[in-house]
Amino acid sequence: MRTIAVVNQKGGCGKTITSINLSAFLAREQRRVLLVDMDPQGHTTLGLLTDAVHPSRTMYEVFVEEPGERPTVLRDVILTVRENLDVAPADILLSGVPEALAGQIGREDILSDALVSFRDDYDYVIVDCPPSVGLLTFNALKACSEAIVPVDPSFFALHGIGKLLETFAVLEKETGHQITVRALVTLYSGRTAFAKAVADDIRHHLYGRHFDTVIRYSVKLAEAASHGVPIAHYCEYCVGFEDYQALANEVLLQEAARAEDGSVAVERDVILMSAGADYPEPLAPAVTSKEVVFAIDAPHAAQVQVMGDFNDWNLEGSEMEPVGGTWKKVVTLPPGRYRYRYIVDDRWQSDPLNVTVEPNPYGGLDSILVVDEELAG
Repeated sequence: MRTIAVVNQKGGCGKTITSINLSAFLAREQRRVLLVDMDPQGHTTLGLLTDAVHPSRTMYEVFVEEPGERPTVLRDVILTVRENLDVAPADILLSGVPEALAGQIGREDILSDALVSFRDDYDYVIVDCPPSVGLLTFNALKACSEAIVPVDPSFFALHGIGKLLETFAVLEKETGHQITVRALVTLYSGRTAFAKAVADDIRHHLYGRHFDTVIRYSVKLAEAASHGVPIAHYCEYCVGFEDYQALANEVLLQEAARAEDGSVAVERDVILMSAGADYPEPLAPAVTSKEVVFAIDAPHAAQVQVMGDFNDWNLEGSEMEPVGGTWKKVVTLPPGRYRYRYIVDDRWQSDPLNVTVEPNPYGGLDSILVVDEELAG
């Protein structure tokens, strides 16, 4: 059973949306998933359950025993959302847990102990953490062997990651518990040079410790959550569907690399690279003197191709060349508007760093590239 905490003490970076939609896509791939809501705001619960469903018991009862009543165990609060996907709900009462358990020995291990009996029931446990560092977050981190850190391309993003890494360091020093950490760029608009620069900084500073997938901004993600439905069951033709499907595929690919002890066979430390390190180039298509440099970060891929209306969607000559973990291809293009997509190990996908997409008549989304006279010059 893989246990993954979705954590960042900075709010508004897409933790809950990531928790919901990653869980839903893993469930679609026939993995048994339990999504644990550890945020007193209860947004994961709201984003999966309709208004007609009111949980009678929540994670608060798992942490705090009511005098004179039978102790509540995790199994008592779990609700089935859809096939292969269950949720352990939360509400505002959860915010009272730190005060209720003040001074109690072993209070940091309550969630870990609660999950022990589920080793054979689920393939994945995803824990949505609160936007703070405290008892609830420490419970989640001690219960998990992996962490996904959603990072929005904002001014405070890298500073927030640094503070979070301090939390992981304290956890390891105090308890010896080690966590494999990967950053995930979320809410990527790509419309401004600032957003692109921050996203590049995140990949540079966390080189080798981030997901290749980038979650682009999509209003459909918020719409789906407001209806209590994951994007996987709400809107197939949008970048939110495509990106979270790609993230789930990337998580599933790590299954093959799992060590015998159940940990992910990747280095656990998140290393901030020095200012003098050799960083990869930005990955969005670059246009110089009528040449377009297509590039996509796919270090685990065996083959990557780029196809579009510029080559009549022809496989011949579409192969890209690997440069480290980045695949590149230079194409000479006259000014014009072009559709294109990448094929990563026979899986079609739009450009994860290009927010301009249009539906393809035969399914999926095409990325759009415009080469104008001024840019080509």
